[in-house]
Amino acid sequence: MTALLEVSGLRTSFRLEEGGEFNAVDGVSFSIEAGRTLGIVGESGCGKSVTSLSIMGLLPKGQGRISAGSVRFQGTDLATLSQEEMRAMRGDRMAMIFQEPMTSLNPAFTIGDQMIEGIRVHRRSSAPEAREHAIEMLRRVRIPSPERRIDEYPHKLSGGMRQRVMIAMALSCEPQLLIADEPTTALDVTIQAQVLDLMRTLREETGTAIILITHDLGVVAELADEVVVMYSGLIVERAPVARLFAHPQHPYTIGLLGSIPSMHQEQERLHAIDGQVPTPMTRVQGCRFAPRCPFVVDKCRAQAPPLIELGHDQQAACWRAPLEVTLGFAAEVFA
Repeated sequence: MTALLEVSGLRTSFRLEEGGEFNAVDGVSFSIEAGRTLGIVGESGCGKSVTSLSIMGLLPKGQGRISAGSVRFQGTDLATLSQEEMRAMRGDRMAMIFQEPMTSLNPAFTIGDQMIEGIRVHRRSSAPEAREHAIEMLRRVRIPSPERRIDEYPHKLSGGMRQRVMIAMALSCEPQLLIADEPTTALDVTIQAQVLDLMRTLREETGTAIILITHDLGVVAELADEVVVMYSGLIVERAPVARLFAHPQHPYTIGLLGSIPSMHQEQERLHAIDGQVPTPMTRVQGCRFAPRCPFVVDKCRAQAPPLIELGHDQQAACWRAPLEVTLGFAAEVFA
């Protein structure tokens, strides 16, 4: 199947106040096909959100830039597009659900004002037509009484309803690619389940490809077809979701899975990965996870491992791979 989006060797750099640059994303490559969901997981600061902003062309001006690699959407290198061409693509063929709906929605305008503007720009609709379409989108995301809610301000809606409005806005022009950055953060578990079910249904109905950015492996298990695990600006493992959960091959992935609480496991405390993620400004020789890794050997500290094929459509950047481990053992080694 032809990839809808291809990210190849992406390196995103940010300027330092004292001069110089650091790489927040350092050579990331992946692809996604239409109708599929790719999960990108990792700790805060690993480069997940910067990757999404790089794809959407939303890096802060004068601070961040794509310094290497390419992002190709339907065969077009997005770096070759002008700002006007990129604006025309955003919200139409590519859309994004941002992390915090309360700060992403403008509190000075009604829900309808914000939805209708995008529909009119991209669909060349009249105001009445755009309003009817916006109401229909609110209905599709299960907002009760959409004819009334469309004229309300964001502060009048609950967190879950604001998130649904963000999804309705993102999908109002039927994009081929939807990037969802922490779409269930700060929502209670009932609303989380409803939002994930909604995204799954809309993907099946429209064929939209979804990039799901999260630190929640439970959300990934619910929705993703394939998973990319990022650490310190790099991809350290990539695999189909079932394969990743059954046979994790990078020590960082093993640590993440081993730290998930289980109803069937008696334990006094949650297991955690010791140490901290190195800052992007820190130059690390060898594997960036080596200072925190229980499987580390001398070669790990001296030479950075490449991302290698392990079979079963699985890749891992580890000199010790393939690793024969169980999740019970993972919990023990990171205890």
